[in-house]
Amino acid sequence: MAVETGASAGEVGGMVAGAIAVLAALGKGAAWALNWRDARARTRAAKLQAWHEELQAREEQQDKRDRDYQQRIETQLRRLTVENRVLRRAFELVAEPLRRLEPDNPNLARAQMMLDRAFPLDPAMPEDLASLTAMIDRPAPEPERV
Repeated sequence: MAVETGASAGEVGGMVAGAIAVLAALGKGAAWALNWRDARARTRAAKLQAWHEELQAREEQQDKRDRDYQQRIETQLRRLTVENRVLRRAFELVAEPLRRLEPDNPNLARAQMMLDRAFPLDPAMPEDLASLTAMIDRPAPEPERV
């Protein structure tokens, strides 16, 4: 007496073929998912690279603008520094003879105060040297006439 398994050879072959078809479909699905992720990663990488290049170009442009601006400011500062020195020296040249003529002239004293406020002595200068320098800037007393 033979025991029947209930499945014929044709049916077993069909099941195997069905299982292979299911496995093939799963493999294709997995490949599609991996390709989709790879394509998405490539797209993201391309977008990031384009963004990085754009950002780098903007930074280079901004750096150039900053360098140009700094150069203009430094040039203007040098010019103004020279102008201030010249104006201060010109005032001293004119003020000294005027002080001799009118030592108590309030306008000369006000002009000197304005210049002293606008162009204070270097704060890093020691106090004793600053006071000596201030004494140099003061008008000399009139010599006594006999």
